[in-house]
Amino acid sequence: MKSTDERTLVGYQSTKLLGGLALLQSSSSIEHLYGLLPNEHLMWEHLSASYERSVNKERLSKLVSYFQRGVVNNVPFDIPHIALVAYGNSREELLSSKFVALQYEKDSSVVVDGFLTISALSILLGRNDPLTGKQLGKSILNEEQKATLSSLDVRINIYYGQDTQTDIEAISRLFFDINAIDSKVYSQHIITHVQESPLNIGAKTLAKGLNLESLGGVSELNKITKSDSYVTNHSTLTSIILTCIAGKGARITKKLPTHLPNKAPITKQVVENGLSKVTPLMKGWLFSLENEFKKNSNGLHRSMQVWQALGVVAYELTLNDKLSDSELFSMGEELGQLDYDKSAAHWGNSKAFKKDSSGKGWVNATGGGRTFRDKVAEYFIAILRS
Repeated sequence: MKSTDERTLVGYQSTKLLGGLALLQSSSSIEHLYGLLPNEHLMWEHLSASYERSVNKERLSKLVSYFQRGVVNNVPFDIPHIALVAYGNSREELLSSKFVALQYEKDSSVVVDGFLTISALSILLGRNDPLTGKQLGKSILNEEQKATLSSLDVRINIYYGQDTQTDIEAISRLFFDINAIDSKVYSQHIITHVQESPLNIGAKTLAKGLNLESLGGVSELNKITKSDSYVTNHSTLTSIILTCIAGKGARITKKLPTHLPNKAPITKQVVENGLSKVTPLMKGWLFSLENEFKKNSNGLHRSMQVWQALGVVAYELTLNDKLSDSELFSMGEELGQLDYDKSAAHWGNSKAFKKDSSGKGWVNATGGGRTFRDKVAEYFIAILRS
């Protein structure tokens, strides 16, 4: 008779692992996942003291938000992943080449990866966390959305010994290694792009306010090539928002800043105030350059640093003067009437530029992206105030 503790999973078997282990790669619905987890968690004592510390609470909150957005907006997200080790009796039945049905004892298994994932899913489903025994948060999903989440798949990896039972030393080593090594690549662009910040929201609002879709749209990538149809990218718009509220001294480092140089928090209202200044200025600039954008992909009007300079310009123009939308639009229109060809003589009046090796065109004279942006902004402001 089959034990009530016994579970069966079907999946792809990998046997070329070290330490005498085999691996079954399978999947299950999230609802079914809870029936696959052990009642007692062998590794929990290593986590319990720090599980609800701020760093884990922050990571858990991000996971909850991530899964929640996917369900609410019906957009794909990275499938949740859980890993266990079955250390009790197990049996395998070969169904076809590398395709195996594994029977293992549920309560002779241990979770080694996916702890925060289990907690995040439990919060969203409104159920007690099987790890802590309590609810760690409140779900905002309605019953239909919870049912949708329950029906989704979760990846399950089960390590087990083919010939002998896995000992506690091997389990511990695997557990510590998995949870100590951060295998995700770091990228400032990725971190700032997904960060929940009024600056990111402001960038999307600016794109809509300027109707950038009509000019080619906004790329999510950090780089735009001449062959791309995009007119700008999300990172550039985010930088414009930051400079229009904080000036040229503000910068993006590992994360988007949360406070202005004067320590005031960057709130939705602060960003909206900045948008009210930079949007009419850029509308005027784009109005003058609309035809140029559609026919010329190689001028300085395509430079992302030139775009960002307009954020600095908006900040400086409105720092001590209250300007109307029409005044800002006219100023942007004036700047848009400049010749943005890379060989235009007037760029020689700006400290941002120097002649290239051929002596025919202008290139960055500052040695940096941010300094180039600021020197272009100085030149634009000098034109407007002359």
